[in-house]
Amino acid sequence: EEEEEEEEEGWSNYERLVRKLYMTNLFNPVKLGLENMDRVHKLLGSPMDQPDISVVHIAGSNGKGSVALKTANTLRRSGYKVGLFVSPHISSFRERIQINGQPITEAQVELHLQEIFDLCEREEIPATFFEVTTA
Repeated sequence: EEEEEEEEEGWSNYERLVRKLYMTNLFNPVKLGLENMDRVHKLLGSPMDQPDISVVHIAGSNGKGSVALKTANTLRRSGYKVGLFVSPHISSFRERIQINGQPITEAQVELHLQEIFDLCEREEIPATFFEVTTA
């Protein structure tokens, strides 16, 4: 355990949290269903259920990223504040979550990942990589 702590000393808090996220599925196997997502969403205060938030869900086999980006850009240029969630990322985890075309900051990743990890541990929710990232 001491050796593990020494190894992590060179990492920033952002790197430590993202690394923990990448290892999540090693300890929490994928479980079909929406129970974990529903529990986490409710414990976070149901942020996506706010009446002033509209969601465009893009589904299909191919082209989702391109369609999502074009839709987000169109809405942003029309004066809307636009959040974009896509996967996978190319070079940085932060690319997955954008607000008005800008990736979220490392500080935002740290804040929200820590909150979600703490919540999942406290409530014993075995959330997967996808569930933590989507939350």
